[in-house]
Amino acid sequence: MGRISSHYRSHKVGNQMLLNDLITDKQDQLTVDSALDAHITIHNDRPLDMAIEIMNDHKVDQIRLLDENEEYAGTLTKADIELYCMTLNDEEKWRLFCDESSECKVIEAKFRDAKATFNMLGIAFCEIIYVQKVQIIRWLNAEAMMTFGVNIDDPISKMLTPEIWDHLMEIFNTHGGVDHERIKVRSRVYDVTLMEVELLGQRVLKLFLNDVSELVRLGDELRLSLERKIEHIAHYDGLTDLPNRLLLLAKLDHAISHPKRPHEKVVVLDLNLDHFKDINESYGHAVGDDVIVQVAQKLSSVLGRGDTLARVGGDEFIIVLEGLQDVLKSEEIVNRVQALFDNSFTVGEVDFTLSASIGIAAYPDDGESGEILLKNADIALRRAKDDGRNKYCFFSSDMSVQLFERVLLERELRRGIEASEFLVYYQPQVSLQTGKLTGAEALVRWNHPVMGIVSPDVFIPLCESNNLIIPIGEQILRDACIQVKLWKEQGLFEGRISVNVSGKQFERPDIVEVIKVIIDEIQLEPRYLELEMTESVLMGNPQIFGEKLMELKTLGIEVAIDDFGTGYSSLSYLKQFPIDKLKIDQSFVGGIPHNEQDMAIVKAVIAMSKALGFRTIAEGIEKVEQAEFLKNFGCEQGQGYLYSRPLSAEKFEEFLKALV
Repeated sequence: MGRISSHYRSHKVGNQMLLNDLITDKQDQLTVDSALDAHITIHNDRPLDMAIEIMNDHKVDQIRLLDENEEYAGTLTKADIELYCMTLNDEEKWRLFCDESSECKVIEAKFRDAKATFNMLGIAFCEIIYVQKVQIIRWLNAEAMMTFGVNIDDPISKMLTPEIWDHLMEIFNTHGGVDHERIKVRSRVYDVTLMEVELLGQRVLKLFLNDVSELVRLGDELRLSLERKIEHIAHYDGLTDLPNRLLLLAKLDHAISHPKRPHEKVVVLDLNLDHFKDINESYGHAVGDDVIVQVAQKLSSVLGRGDTLARVGGDEFIIVLEGLQDVLKSEEIVNRVQALFDNSFTVGEVDFTLSASIGIAAYPDDGESGEILLKNADIALRRAKDDGRNKYCFFSSDMSVQLFERVLLERELRRGIEASEFLVYYQPQVSLQTGKLTGAEALVRWNHPVMGIVSPDVFIPLCESNNLIIPIGEQILRDACIQVKLWKEQGLFEGRISVNVSGKQFERPDIVEVIKVIIDEIQLEPRYLELEMTESVLMGNPQIFGEKLMELKTLGIEVAIDDFGTGYSSLSYLKQFPIDKLKIDQSFVGGIPHNEQDMAIVKAVIAMSKALGFRTIAEGIEKVEQAEFLKNFGCEQGQGYLYSRPLSAEKFEEFLKALV
């Protein structure tokens, strides 16, 4: 860069700055070699506008200056003119200078765009200051002059306190520069960048200062707004805007520690919607969400001002009642809550009928902290569900013992699955007409290392509730098919193996594919497999389950309805299902031949089965009279202790060999 004076003398002729005012003394001139690059000359007593015009006409970046003696007086460059124009904020000369220079126009456009952007954000355009190492201002632009009230030759301490300057220099000395450091000057906030550059032959510090006060203010407002939103998200449910579990616990603990009146009760109601997941699975989560919002609104409508309603799970709500003198008073609110579900919930054109189970725990009788009350209310809720759902139940201490035993049992079940402790037992099925073996039912037993053989009545209900029935059921199906294939290859077994399928298993969308993969791997012909399921399972979702039954039928697998007559069914659906067999429950068979009602039911089931084209099999046959009655009225097959108890694979193989 050509060198110009560090002091801009203000001699003017007719509003024109003379070139002599821009150049340095002789000792501050360019070297001869550098000066030779400037081929265009002009006397230094000419105005600046003339120099700009000459440089634009000849398309040169610098010109040589001569004094009145025609001797070399210095070199003037475009950068010198740019610096001068910026210093005096002379926009007119700046535009003149850029008229013919495309590069300058680009620079000007960038400056203009940057300035507009900064103004839009409420930030002052960048103040630029050059400071000598001795902390004297060497040069600064017009913005800096106006903003800080300083000028060339002023000490930097006139605008920056020693503490701020020392802080900047510490960063500069450590990192070789300062990159976007925030400082506060006269109640304004600035973003500072500091670097070392060369100016007029000297090493100086160049400061860029952006006033970001407005941006900081907006940032603070945005931060506070975000903090409030984050705080809300942390304490409220996103769907219903009800308090979540975290806020609920805080409110519950406060209610316990700050009672409104002495000896008052704080009652927790743990409410869970019955079979709500059926809505999500059948209609989608968007519909389910709409139902949840409606439930939340209706629940809020029956609560008092001092009560709290929170959503703590997908279909689980907690209600906290304060100020009650008697726990039993909560029953009035419970009844109002359950009455809400007498009317359906409508989404679009679909009406949903819901019910709710409720567990109740109270302070101080059932716990002295919010966590304990919630835990005990949840225990009571489980009892309400176990009792048939759509009920409410108060917590009692014996429930904790039962829950503890349940937890231990579940832990043992999981361990037993990993250890392959679940075995298949086989009970023969015979023709009531000929007495010959027609097949066998596969029954699960748990061979516990301490308790020995555990009956399914002990563990199956728990497996159903925690979905452990799915891996256990799949294992039993696989093991039974493998064993039957082996017996068939040995010529010991004819007929079908009947395997129970639970509702949880049949709800799986891929259940048909799972069964097909198993029989394909084992290479067991599908016609040798029969699946048993209860009528209540099929009626859970008749349309979808009917389609699955048809897929099984297409594969060649037979289907039997287990425990027929003990649940509920629709005969219109029953006749549409591709069913092969009805199984008469042992509760009816046990009354034969003395209980007239049982005998009437058995005869009716056999007659209906024949009319619909189904075969019948009776379970629980223990007496010859029962077998004779069933045979006489047309029941084809039977099983029970009269023929054999369920046997292990080894014992059943001996049973088969004895028949050969």
